[in-house]
Amino acid sequence: MFYKRRRVCKICERNTALDYKKPEELRQYMNRLGKILPKRATRLCAKHQRRLGQEINRARKLALLPYVGEK
Repeated sequence: MFYKRRRVCKICERNTALDYKKPEELRQYMNRLGKILPKRATRLCAKHQRRLGQEINRARKLALLPYVGEK
């Protein structure tokens, strides 16, 4: 019999905040093409995954992060 292990959100666990002013931190949640990784890959809760998208888009608008990465 297998038990589903409960996933813990990295942001909730560390009690940190996502911020558009820290593009190095946000870049780890993007693939090399510049796309935002899905929730199952980032291991974030739904609340923080939505917040992640907002902060990445803010950083993109201020040209801190690229819209499209290298190919």
